Amino acid sequence: MKKYLALFLIVAVGAWLRFDRLTVIPPSLSHDEAAISYNAYSLLKTGKDEYGTSFPVLFRSFDDYKLPGMVYSTIPFVGLFGRSELAVRLPSAIFGTLAVLVIYGIAVELTGSAAAALLSALALALQPWHINFSRQLFESNGAVFWFMLGTYFLLQSRKTYTKILWAGLCYVVALYFYYSVRLVIPFVALLYLSTQWKTILKKWKTTAFTLILCCVAFLPLGKEIVSPGGWQRINMVSVVNDPNYIARRDQFVRILGTHPSTVSKILYNRRVALFQTVLENYWKNISPHNLFVTGTGTYGALYPFDAVLVPLGVIFLFTLPPFAVYLMIVWLISAFLPGALSINQPNTLRTLIAAPVFALLSGFGIYYAYISVKKSNLAIAGLIGLAGLTFLLTFPKFHYAYFVNNPTNNALAFADGTKQMVEYVKAHESTYDRIYISGYYWRPYIFMLYWGNVRPAEYQHGGTRDHFGKYYFTAASWDTNGLKLMDPKFDFTKLPHDGKTLFILAYPEYVLHKSIFQKTADINGRHTPRVFVAATLR
Repeated sequence: MKKYLALFLIVAVGAWLRFDRLTVIPPSLSHDEAAISYNAYSLLKTGKDEYGTSFPVLFRSFDDYKLPGMVYSTIPFVGLFGRSELAVRLPSAIFGTLAVLVIYGIAVELTGSAAAALLSALALALQPWHINFSRQLFESNGAVFWFMLGTYFLLQSRKTYTKILWAGLCYVVALYFYYSVRLVIPFVALLYLSTQWKTILKKWKTTAFTLILCCVAFLPLGKEIVSPGGWQRINMVSVVNDPNYIARRDQFVRILGTHPSTVSKILYNRRVALFQTVLENYWKNISPHNLFVTGTGTYGALYPFDAVLVPLGVIFLFTLPPFAVYLMIVWLISAFLPGALSINQPNTLRTLIAAPVFALLSGFGIYYAYISVKKSNLAIAGLIGLAGLTFLLTFPKFHYAYFVNNPTNNALAFADGTKQMVEYVKAHESTYDRIYISGYYWRPYIFMLYWGNVRPAEYQHGGTRDHFGKYYFTAASWDTNGLKLMDPKFDFTKLPHDGKTLFILAYPEYVLHKSIFQKTADINGRHTPRVFVAATLR
């Protein structure tokens, strides 16, 4: 009974850190949150996504072809709470909280120790990495939960083989949430196959039924993965588009042009350039600087004291049965492959699946320290004392960084001001015939759809990301076409510019073109002043 009370308290702490002021920290919905939730709302109301596709498996969205798991998971919440911050963020916070409960089960299966399992659950409940991505609508967070649940059933299947069905289905569900688990699940499956093949063959009927059911469940997604949209998503984030790889490849071409020897051809070719970039990206993600200093933006993915606990946890890990050791190693090593094989690294979102492994190792480390202290191992006792002292110093620091400093000082990075901009536009739109809205920060159309109460059926009939109704949306700096108001040479006379036209400019755009505009209002965010400026042409 005591262990269940302790587990309840740990889950409650995890829930508090994931639900506390959820609607205002971070201070605004990101563009991806708005896109996922608007498509969920559109499905709820019309059975179609924003592009008019009935119940799609891949969501075109910003041409990044989002997986469907989080979109469909959000439908009940936008149904209950409408278009609100709460509706958007509840699914991820729930997945994050339930993950604390699941990791307890995984740790029990790995160690047979309730104490080690409770400490692992506590480590995940308090972990900055997991807290950070449980408080926004991140698809990766849903994938991690379902992967963890699948792993729990996989461990149980060694004793009750019928649980393999539930493991397989959970892994398939994880694949519907986020792309990175595709690089982890196959390695875990190969490990299971290589160590449990006798049981797999002996229980062939259960094995066959599981394979058939999982294949049927995966089929809709499998068909879309090989579609143009599926390949487009892969190509968008592939390491072959990494600027470091491109620069290295081009450098090797120049070297070969100058020294076209056989040795040069072996050492300086695109495959070597690609391999070096993959290793470089892998290191960026596992580097101490990323893990302990900058992983969540203003703080590390882990606490500094985890640098002590994780090695202790590794020592304890090697006292466990071989399958537990192999599983943890395979899980941890493969978890960083999504980062190694994609652009924009390090990226703790794409490698979030590694977070539970570190929580397990930290929990194991505390447990190993505890049993070592019981055996009067003074060196281990000193290490755990140091780790405990570090926790007392660093947890308040993380809490302040995430819950106080980050929402205010980095509010603009969280799209602060977009909701206030939409509210201003809706309050004044009847005065104007047309309204141009800046894409300086990101594609603004999705915020107008979500916060502007635009009916999905209305948008589906003729709306685009550039224009619908009286709204016209300008391009971002990275767009290849569209209206770019941040261009100093942009000719506003080419646009309709009578007194019935309102411009919503990013503040830097207004400063750039100040001489030709008459300001009507500054639009402030929750924490950021003058995010946008409402103006008309003089």
